[in-house]
Amino acid sequence: MAMRPAVRNRSIMLIVFSVVQWLFMRYILANNLFSLDTSDRILYFCLSSILGALAIFAALMYMVVKGNPDKD
Repeated sequence: MAMRPAVRNRSIMLIVFSVVQWLFMRYILANNLFSLDTSDRILYFCLSSILGALAIFAALMYMVVKGNPDKD
């Protein structure tokens, strides 16, 4: 079964966005751009990782649910 291109493109875009936001947050935390203490850096890293993983999971679930065209 072929996946609809619009669904695949949206899902891939969401996955790429999740990875890029995680890398961006990782860069901010690694270079201490916001002058955060250690506990705040850990908190922000954990939150960005969890939210990125949830967004990737949602994109994969969207692909599974909406990806295949409905059969008549």
